[in-house]
Amino acid sequence: MIGKIILVIFMLILLAFSLMFMYQNIPQDPIEMKMDRIFPEQITIIPYGTTPVFVENLRFNHNNISYFIEKECAGVREDAMLEAFNIFENKMDLISFYEVKNKTEADINVGCSDNYIELGENLFVAGEGGPSRIVNTSIFKLIEKGKISLYNDPQCNYPVVELHELLHVFGFDHSDNPKSIMYNMSKCDQRITSDMIELIDKLYSIEPLADALISELTAVKKGKYLDFNITILNEGLVGIDAINLAIMVGDKEVYLVDLDELGVGYGRTLKVTNVKLLSRNVEKVDFVLDPENIIREINEENNFIQMSVSV
Repeated sequence: MIGKIILVIFMLILLAFSLMFMYQNIPQDPIEMKMDRIFPEQITIIPYGTTPVFVENLRFNHNNISYFIEKECAGVREDAMLEAFNIFENKMDLISFYEVKNKTEADINVGCSDNYIELGENLFVAGEGGPSRIVNTSIFKLIEKGKISLYNDPQCNYPVVELHELLHVFGFDHSDNPKSIMYNMSKCDQRITSDMIELIDKLYSIEPLADALISELTAVKKGKYLDFNITILNEGLVGIDAINLAIMVGDKEVYLVDLDELGVGYGRTLKVTNVKLLSRNVEKVDFVLDPENIIREINEENNFIQMSVSV
C-alpha cells in the first residue's frame, strides 16, 4: 500500500515537472519588445565656430601623412609644394608629412598640369585640391585619399596657392577674410589664420579609435524564446579586428555572437531566432557589444541597449 502511494506521488511530481517543462519551453504568441534604455551616440566632437569647412569632423585617421609628387611637378612647383608641406607641419604641431615613392600608397597625390582653367577677365584657377576618397560615418568623415593639382608656376615667394590647396585636402573651405590663405582669390600676403591652427589641433588630438554601436534593433519574445534583428556599425576612425555581441538576462549570458572584423563605416546585420532565455517570465533583455570591454573606443556608452516586454 505504501509503495503504491509513493508511486502515485512520484507520478504526480513527474507530471508536474512535465507540465512545467512544457509551459516553459513551448513557444507562445510573439510579444514585441521595446527599447527600455539606450545611450545616444556622440555626434558633436569639437566646436567649429565660424571656421569655414566643407563638413565637420573631416580628418585622416592618422597624424603622419604621406604624399607623392608627380614627376611633371619637378622644379619650382615641386619646391613650392615641399615648402607648403613644411610650413603646414610647423604651424600644425600634431601633423607631419613624409614622401613615398609609390603613388598608390600615398595619402595625398600632387599632380601638375599647364592646362589651367580660365575664369575670364584675366582670372584663372591656379590649383585645385580636396579629399578624393571619404568614408562617411555619423561621427567622422574619414579622409582616405587627397588630391592636389597645380596648374602654373608659383607667383609668390610664399607658397600661397600650394597651402590653399593643401588646406582644402584637410577640409577647409573658402573664407571671406581677404587676409586668410583660404580666401577665394590668392594674394601673396595671405597666411594661415589662428582659428585654423586651433581647429586642426583639437581635431587631431582625438585619439584614432574604433566606435562600435548598435544602430538598429528589433526583438520579439515567444514564451522562453527570443527572436531579434540587429545592425551593428563601426563609426570610428580605425577598424575592429573582432568584436562580440552578448545577450544578457540580468548578469547571466544566454547567447554570444562573434562578429569578426568590422572596418570603418562597415557593419553587420544579424537575424537570430529561438534564443533560449532563462524562463518565460523574463521581461528585460540586454544587448551588449564587447561585453568584456576589450576594445578601446571613442564612445563606450553606445554599446548597450536594453529591451523590455511591451505593456
